[in-house]
Amino acid sequence: MGLTVQTCIIVDDDVQITELFSELMSLQGLTVLATGHNGLDAIKLYEKHNPDVVFLDVEMPKLNGIQALKEIKEIDSSANVVIVTGSTSGDIEKQLKENGVTEIVYKPFDIKKIGKIIESLNDTVSIYQ
Repeated sequence: MGLTVQTCIIVDDDVQITELFSELMSLQGLTVLATGHNGLDAIKLYEKHNPDVVFLDVEMPKLNGIQALKEIKEIDSSANVVIVTGSTSGDIEKQLKENGVTEIVYKPFDIKKIGKIIESLNDTVSIYQ
């Protein structure tokens, strides 16, 4: 079985995080279609590229990650959105889960955990194809 999750977009207001995460995703075999720096970027980039997975920060200008997640899920209820955040607030985690987050990764992120998330997405995606 070949890799089924092949494309992603990365949205974080910290340019260094988007650059580092882009390199890590390339090493995981994913093609980074685009990067953005706020919640509005996330929605526009999702609509434009329709990636297999979105990596999204929570605390960003213009529109936060929770609202962006909600709007992406309205566009496509099956969208895979992985939140990458420094916040460990239980309230934020609850809101993310209520809005259909695929997975939550806490900063500083662990590349092995991200690899496992991609593997589990591949397993999930392949069942439905």
